Amino acid sequence: MKSLILPLLLAMLAGCAKPAAVTSTWTPPPPGSFLSAKGRVLADHEVVRLARAADFILVGESHTNLCDHAVQARLIEALAASGFRFAIGLEMLPVTSQPVLDRFNARTITAANLGAESDWEKLWGYPYVQYKPIFELAETYGLPVAALNIPRQVLTTFRDKGESALSPADRNALPRRIVPVSPAQKAALEEQVGLHQSMRAAGVNATAEASTMPDMSAMTERFFLVQALWDSMMAEQALAWSERLGIPMLILTGSGHVEHGWGIEYRLRTLAPESACLGVMPVRSESDFQEQTDQSQRPLPGASVYFHCASQHKSRLGMNILFEEGGMRVESVETGSRAEQAGLQAGDILVAAGGKDLKESADLHFAAMAASRAKKPLNLTVRRGDRTLTLNLPLP
Repeated sequence: MKSLILPLLLAMLAGCAKPAAVTSTWTPPPPGSFLSAKGRVLADHEVVRLARAADFILVGESHTNLCDHAVQARLIEALAASGFRFAIGLEMLPVTSQPVLDRFNARTITAANLGAESDWEKLWGYPYVQYKPIFELAETYGLPVAALNIPRQVLTTFRDKGESALSPADRNALPRRIVPVSPAQKAALEEQVGLHQSMRAAGVNATAEASTMPDMSAMTERFFLVQALWDSMMAEQALAWSERLGIPMLILTGSGHVEHGWGIEYRLRTLAPESACLGVMPVRSESDFQEQTDQSQRPLPGASVYFHCASQHKSRLGMNILFEEGGMRVESVETGSRAEQAGLQAGDILVAAGGKDLKESADLHFAAMAASRAKKPLNLTVRRGDRTLTLNLPLP
C-alpha cells in the first residue's frame, strides 16, 4: 500500500488548491462574499447576471472547505430562483456512475439516498453530507445532474501502463482528444511535483536507499498526463451534455481545474472556441487574491469572479480547522471522533505536529503522512488558553 501513496496523491491533488499559508495581513471581506477582479464586493444578483451570460460556469472548491460548499449551494439557488435553466456537472463522480444519476434525474431516487446508491464516499473520498444540499436544490428546481470524471482505474492504468493495457470498455472511457497542459500550467504543476517530492523525501527513512525515491522527470511527465486526461475528459463530457440538453452547464470541481482558466476552461475553449466561460474561484487571503487575478497567467482571455472563504479543513478525523493569522484553530470537534478521543477541543490552536512547527496546512498533512507510515499516532502540540498540551491523535 505504501508504494501507492505518492501516485495516488499526485492524481488526487492535481485538482486541489495550493497549501494555505497561516499568516496574512489582509482584512478580509465577510465570509462567502463574491468579489470582482478589482476587489469590489459583488451582490448575488450581479454574479447571477454574469453567470447567465455564460455557456459554462466553473465553480472551484477545496473539497474539505465547508464555506466553499455553502457558497456553491447559494450560487446554484440564486441562479435557479432567477429562472435560469442549467445542468450541474460533477468532478466528484466518474461517467460510469451516470446510471445512478439518471435515476436521480428521473426522481426514482432522492437526494436523501443518492449518497448510498452512488457509493459516493468510496468513489469520491469526501463525505456526501457536504454535497447533499446541492442535490436537494437540484430536486427542488428540477436541475439535471451529470457525472464528468474519468474512472480512476482508467486514469491510473493509462498513466502507468499506457493505452495498450486498457480493455476495450476502458478505452471508451477515455476522452476522444487529450488536450495537453498549457505552458503556464506546466510551471505550476512542476511546483506541485516538487512539493510532493519533498513529502516523499520526508517520509523515507534516513537509512533508506536512494533508489526508493521516484525519478523526478518521469513523475512530472505522468503528472502532466494525469492533468491533461482529467481536464480533457471533464471538458468533453460537459460539452456533450450541454449540447444534448440544449442548456448551459454549471461545473463543480476542485480549484486547480478552474484557476487562471488553465484546466477545464482551456480544454472547453480549445474544443469549442465559441464557448463563453465564467470561472468562480475561492480566494483565501490578499496574496491569494492577487495571484488569482493576475491575468498574465491565463492562456486565453476570460472572465472570472471570486469569493472569499477563509482557509479551513474538514478533517476525516473529526475536526474542522480554520487557518488564521494566529495559527491553525480547531473550530469544532465531532462527538465520538478520533479528534475527540485524542482530547482536542474547539478553540485549541495547533502549534506543532510530529515535533515540527506548523506554518501552513501542508505541514500538518506531511506530519500525518509520516506518522501513518510509521504506524504511530500523530503527536500534536496544542495551545489551549495559557497552557501548552501534548496530545496523541490516533490515525486510521
